[in-house]
Amino acid sequence: MALTPTLWRTSRVLAGPTRLDLLRRILAGADPRVTDLAAVAGLSEPRASQELRRLQARGLVQAVRTGRYVTYRPVPDPKVPSAKPLLAAAKAALAARPEEETIRAAQAFGHDRRLKIVRELARGARRATDLSVTSGIPAIALFRHLRMLERGGVVRRAKNGWELAPNPNPLVKALKRLLAAD
Repeated sequence: MALTPTLWRTSRVLAGPTRLDLLRRILAGADPRVTDLAAVAGLSEPRASQELRRLQARGLVQAVRTGRYVTYRPVPDPKVPSAKPLLAAAKAALAARPEEETIRAAQAFGHDRRLKIVRELARGARRATDLSVTSGIPAIALFRHLRMLERGGVVRRAKNGWELAPNPNPLVKALKRLLAAD
């Protein structure tokens, strides 16, 4: 269970279009400075710095101070077990998939209840009523979360309920693997 809060919070960080854009630029650049990132992203330096610190707090990037400048590197924090696979998955997703798709995928995993649903569906397709009972999520909330997961391409409707959907997005694959290992 220790991974779960980190995983859904990291997903929320990755779901932010500004943060995802900054991460893409860090992955593509040669240790860009905050001032450079802010300029190309059209952000103020304080806002860029704030968003970059959010990525750093999730263990996805490393800040390096050189004199009065701070640069960011795509170096996962070894203390955050999910950081390395998520950084690699985000890099692959940003290189091969539309950014909007990656944002929707990250949003889908951005709540602890959605992680419970994915875990339950990993055991096999379920009717919504059974899923509500086994997950402990009230039916009305369950359908709201199922819609978000469906929008992210994580689940789909099956003959008799819901099931995990095959999704080629590297971020979805990595998040599913991390959930299965937890």
